[in-house]
Amino acid sequence: MLHVSKKKNILNDNPVRTVCFSFISVIVLGALLLMLPISSACGEINSFSKCLFTATSATCVAGLTLEDNCAAWSIFGQSIIVCLIQIGGLGLVTFSSIFSLSLNKKLSLKNMQLANSQINTNDFANIRFLFTNVIRVTFFCEFVGALLLAIPFCARHGARGIFMAIFTSISAYCNSGLDINGFICPNCSLIPFRSDLIVVVVTSLLTISGGIGFIVVNELIQLKKSHKKIKFLSFHSKLALSSTAILIIFGTLTLLVMEWSNTLKDMGLFEKITTSAFNSITARSAGFAVVDYSQTTVFTKLFTCFLMFVGACPSGTGGGIKITTMIVLFMTTICVVRNREDTVIFGHKVNKMTVYKAISLLFISSLLVAVSTIVFYLSNPGVSLIDLFFTIITAFGTVGTSTTEVGNLSYISQWILIFLMYIGRVGPLSFALMFGTHLNRKKYVSLPEGNIYVG
Repeated sequence: MLHVSKKKNILNDNPVRTVCFSFISVIVLGALLLMLPISSACGEINSFSKCLFTATSATCVAGLTLEDNCAAWSIFGQSIIVCLIQIGGLGLVTFSSIFSLSLNKKLSLKNMQLANSQINTNDFANIRFLFTNVIRVTFFCEFVGALLLAIPFCARHGARGIFMAIFTSISAYCNSGLDINGFICPNCSLIPFRSDLIVVVVTSLLTISGGIGFIVVNELIQLKKSHKKIKFLSFHSKLALSSTAILIIFGTLTLLVMEWSNTLKDMGLFEKITTSAFNSITARSAGFAVVDYSQTTVFTKLFTCFLMFVGACPSGTGGGIKITTMIVLFMTTICVVRNREDTVIFGHKVNKMTVYKAISLLFISSLLVAVSTIVFYLSNPGVSLIDLFFTIITAFGTVGTSTTEVGNLSYISQWILIFLMYIGRVGPLSFALMFGTHLNRKKYVSLPEGNIYVG
């Protein structure tokens, strides 16, 4: 009996494992719904692999597709996809917790641990307030975004623009990058609207709002209600906001210079700046495109890979190793060069366990990308290495921008992309911890110190 009870507590002892399995359950359910004839544009049953790829891309807000969404899926199928995007962006645990709170139920310690694994918070005392704000802000931003986007969409495409606006708003806030604009031009993303300031600005703001993280959004709401200044924000929120702003500006200037005489050559100065800013914002997580990335320079593709690999902020809807992770790694390197024992950022000492997690995350992610690149290169002869690498990074970063037709890649490559999209959403470190045991209750013993020379 004791052995059985231990098996039953496998998920209870590891909240991270529960979160990871929750994504798998949503993906499988979504794939089965997409297999229904009513989901297909032609009224036929689609293959499970195709539906699984689409469901994974939507749930993990990755944005990659084997076929154009408008041509492959009916209105019902597109509705399933946008629902998967919404659930995947916020997380099933978030929805289940909100449902419990709406019934005036208190969250158990297990559910609080799940919340910590889902949105990276230890503020259990204000968990009800945090989850309520998450839902309120999400639906408010998506509703306002849909209203604003409906103006240009309906002006061009009539009543069809309403569903386009809703789909695009949810996709942008959840940092998915999936679209249903294929009836204009297959796989065109937002290229037909790149000169429309409403579409560019609204989509950019939605992407940033979803990408900065629920913790930062919650603090900003509390700050506004208390009428305090921004200096009262937590260290994490200050770092997330400042680093996001710096990376957006740096990315805009870099892409502007790199593509000035290439994809931006036929645009005016203002449109060049807005297009570069849009690419800088969405390349880190959302995946919407207003230029054809297959026509960009090699340097632009490599720089975009860097942005996609870094990704958004923790507890947000974006992917990547997270911008705060990159800041910790960068400042750790600076401190080592300056012969400091601790990592110091803005006058604050960073916990060593945070530094260890950042290093582990970088190592696991780099190893994953490296192995995937080798397999891709061997299984897709004739496709340029930079395009294969770009596709791998866009899957891992859950971005969705691609420079090659994913449907033309080898079968094994498509399954690797499914795996990468899933890893990118739940997080490489969380996926590794999923196979770990529950809390180690063994007492630590004093071990002899071993000297190793490095560098």
